[in-house]
Amino acid sequence: MLIQYLYSITGAEIFESRLFRAGLAAVLAGLMVFLTMPCYIAFLKKIKATSDFKENSPPIMGGLLLVAVVITTSFCTVIFNGYSIAALAILFLYSTVGAIDDIAKMRKKRLVDAGKLSKKEYDEKADGISSTVRLFLYFLFSFAIAMLCYKFIPDLERDLYVPFIKSTSWQLELPKWTFILFMTFVVAASANGTNFTDGIDSLASVPIITGMFFVGAVAYVSGNAIFSEYLHVPHLPGCDELLPIAMASIGALLAYLWFNSPPAEIYMGDAGSIGFGALIGIMFVLVQAGLFLPIVCIIILVEAVSVALQIGHFKLNKRLRGWEYADKNRLFLRAPIHHHFQLKWKGRFGDSKPLVNAKIAWRMHLVSIFALILGFIAFFGLR
Repeated sequence: MLIQYLYSITGAEIFESRLFRAGLAAVLAGLMVFLTMPCYIAFLKKIKATSDFKENSPPIMGGLLLVAVVITTSFCTVIFNGYSIAALAILFLYSTVGAIDDIAKMRKKRLVDAGKLSKKEYDEKADGISSTVRLFLYFLFSFAIAMLCYKFIPDLERDLYVPFIKSTSWQLELPKWTFILFMTFVVAASANGTNFTDGIDSLASVPIITGMFFVGAVAYVSGNAIFSEYLHVPHLPGCDELLPIAMASIGALLAYLWFNSPPAEIYMGDAGSIGFGALIGIMFVLVQAGLFLPIVCIIILVEAVSVALQIGHFKLNKRLRGWEYADKNRLFLRAPIHHHFQLKWKGRFGDSKPLVNAKIAWRMHLVSIFALILGFIAFFGLR
């Protein structure tokens, strides 16, 4: 919006350049986070915005500031169309659910501090909003935005390009309602998986950054008629407006890593992890790369699958052999899988838990980078 106003009064073509606007979005978002995060951390500490009982524990809800920065930056650098509006709407709606969940957690912790709720009861209901309500809201918002995409994005493609198969050989075209359900599922699953990933300092940030880098590049190429023809990528007019949003997210998250790197001064919380996870999901689907999400964001996928397998394995054993057997024979020591490695590697690098956590995080970060490279090869190189 602001960038359109500047173009209208100056006539400078640079304000229409998507690469310029994307770079500007990254710089603005990064600077805004760097400048405001210290005060924001102090404010959260003042109101005791934590979800655990450790002394001097870093506050949660850092992601709420990041989402606000990304949306603000997008209003300055993005030319709104169906693609950008859908992405920002999903980011706002999902992060709102996450923020409500964070606030509910803080409220319950204060009840424990006041002696009105036992710590055991808190541990049993530490999610804030029930998982059933959250999933209902996820699917409701995703389904509504998917329907609006069909209405406001002209000629929305329903093709899905299959990894490692040339698009000229075969591609999957989904019927309208199947595509809407696919978009709904991908957005909800991506949000849930990213939420599970946010369990160790910096762990969720890097997969989000690599995912945004991939989908931003695909959106830029797909929105450019010359590049898309040269690289045999479907031309999707207008989808390159997703690039400034992706770059704003990257800029904000890189600045956030300054404060979230071990030892973390602040945690992302559900407001950020759920919001950015949903944003990644819808952007992948809109650029017809929905089936590449498990490759590029493999860490998010593994974290989500580990939880599903743990729950399924426990319930099956409980039904067949009883609760005691199921409890003693869990598939993982603890889920999500980064907690499994925390327990498995305990004492492997000395008695320092932060050192173990840093080792897990950095190894998963390296996997995310290699997955990004593999994603580029699969999407661009094999067409």
